[in-house]
Amino acid sequence: IFPKKNNGVYVGCTYKLSFYSSTTIHSLEAALIDAGATKTIDPTASGLAGENKIEPNSQSLDWKVGVVWPGEYYIKVSNINGIDLETYSKVFTISKMPRGISVDEKEKICKKSDGSF
Repeated sequence: IFPKKNNGVYVGCTYKLSFYSSTTIHSLEAALIDAGATKTIDPTASGLAGENKIEPNSQSLDWKVGVVWPGEYYIKVSNINGIDLETYSKVFTISKMPRGISVDEKEKICKKSDGSF
């Protein structure tokens, strides 16, 4: 579910997080976790809201990667539709956007990085 192993994403880019479930997902609780320290990253820094409403007929949500340290992370989902559970994505890398690039170059990087979750 979500990132494939070894995928890389960039700070400031928006990616679609897709979820596979045998039932329609209306809401879920998710958190970005630092893979090394196994610490939860605050939603204001991660860009990933703790509680998320999923649009009808969607099974996905858009995630704009917040301002976090470059490194390895994973996403933990702890509740779907009010049911407690724990499921995790594969570990993926978050990288900083190169300095001094144009808006067009940034858009190309965001599209080129395989953030297909």
